[in-house]
Amino acid sequence: MTLFRDESFSSPYPPGSVSLPLGQPLYIGVFVQENDPNFVAVLDDCDVTNSSSPNDPVRRPLIQNKCPFDPQQVLVVESGTSLRARFSALLFMPPGQLSPVYIHCHLSLCSLGPCVPICSGRARRSVSEGVAIKPLTVGPISCEC
Repeated sequence: MTLFRDESFSSPYPPGSVSLPLGQPLYIGVFVQENDPNFVAVLDDCDVTNSSSPNDPVRRPLIQNKCPFDPQQVLVVESGTSLRARFSALLFMPPGQLSPVYIHCHLSLCSLGPCVPICSGRARRSVSEGVAIKPLTVGPISCEC
């Protein structure tokens, strides 16, 4: 999982700590190295936490049940069509919080269609369940406030 500089998803930030201006959209991409072309990557759930642990109980959802939690703040660019999944998110720090955040995503590999989530509001319609992949994390991400 990689944090990219812009919506082209072609220029990644180097691994490690990243500091972004307040209000800067986050561009996150995942590429699964799988040899079987019948599989595609599906974003299941993505959350923001203040720790590097994907099991942190205090989390703010970005993607939930394969769909954006808040479509005004999260845009799924690609999920369920290839071995890469991409999304952008407007990340707002709660007032008084300047500590770094981490983004954790749970993905699955889908081989029996349909694999592209169909989201209306926050509800999800029938999508084949896939093989779960270990949660991925990017961060820490801090604010240049």
